[in-house]
Amino acid sequence: DERVRIPNGWTKFRERMIHRYPHAAAPLREYFRIVAAIADGLDAMPERLTPLVAAKSLYQQRHVIRHLRWTLEDLYDHVKMPLRLRAILAGQCGDYLLPPRDVSLLLHVALVVNYDRGAYYPKKHFYHFVESIANYIQGRPGCELLLEHEVERIHVEGGRVTGVTARGGRRFTARRYISNADPKLTARLAGVHHFRGRDAAYLDYEYSCGTVTMYLAVRDLDLREHGFGSYNVWHYPHEDLNRIYDDQLIRHDLSNPWLFLSTPTLHSDEPGLCPPGQQILEVATSCDHARFERMRREDRRAYNHEKKKIRETILDLLEARYIPRLRDHLAFRLTGTPATNERFCWAPAGNSYGSALTPANIGPRRRPWRTSLENLWMVNATAGFPSVAGTVGAGMRLHRELST
Repeated sequence: DERVRIPNGWTKFRERMIHRYPHAAAPLREYFRIVAAIADGLDAMPERLTPLVAAKSLYQQRHVIRHLRWTLEDLYDHVKMPLRLRAILAGQCGDYLLPPRDVSLLLHVALVVNYDRGAYYPKKHFYHFVESIANYIQGRPGCELLLEHEVERIHVEGGRVTGVTARGGRRFTARRYISNADPKLTARLAGVHHFRGRDAAYLDYEYSCGTVTMYLAVRDLDLREHGFGSYNVWHYPHEDLNRIYDDQLIRHDLSNPWLFLSTPTLHSDEPGLCPPGQQILEVATSCDHARFERMRREDRRAYNHEKKKIRETILDLLEARYIPRLRDHLAFRLTGTPATNERFCWAPAGNSYGSALTPANIGPRRRPWRTSLENLWMVNATAGFPSVAGTVGAGMRLHRELST
């Protein structure tokens, strides 16, 4: 029952929060000070961390090093942040699909600070963005983009990859191999016994959780008149974010879920996402993969019933709190679960972001790496960071390493 707008400008955000919640001025000032100090350290982090570089940058990185194993909740406890403000300051926690108790503080800092510096959206939408990259690859000499060539096996001999075989039997060979698939999946395709030494540590991670996601197209309705615009809206039923995540992931209770609400057709006026006169509303929330995967495998009827139940609950909530009579304006609706993500995106355990963004999975190891197979490299959302910027950035970093 409280709406808080997050401005751009770190100082502006701090002063706005102190003005609105003067009783919490001291913890707010300390929170913003520590977050800014960690952000400065992350900005100065060297790309190649050799022992000599690490020794020279110890003082500069002291805040990063000190908080390497902290969660966001550790910081909240340290500054004695009131519960309501913990929820507000973690309002974007759906972006990393973890509550304050579990998320890496460094990851939280990187997310909120970079959003503060500017959240960007492709002018011609993500379809055009992806097609532009695909077309560039196809237009380069010696390059091909082969769709529907699922890799079924990675062949290994003498500590090297000697080829990959795709479904249908076609085999490909090269001097170097780069996997943008999940590292654990890649290891299974090659044979886990081939991955030794530090690879065992790189491959030891738990997956991020999955989501229920809805795509809604509305007609004869302007979402701007209902509180939406070129920004994201985060809805929470109450201020205890840890309990909200436990309700949904452990107790499987989605009767009053948190919601991520995004309106891509309000981020750009360019056509292409839906027919003229319509707008798109994307809705997502966290849920457990194992339950949905088991229902889909054992009782498809129960699975479809649960999807429908959650969909109607979310539509009820949207009509009650945001868009009256929303159902009367729906031109299209589509609902997916973590089982959908596993089926269509081949995401192990229906994960959304690769490995979970906990302190155990955030640190120097989270980078593209050369495996113990001398001509195989890993790079994706786990061997790097999730999101478009994270995965593209990891690929660019690996390209620089292989080109020098």
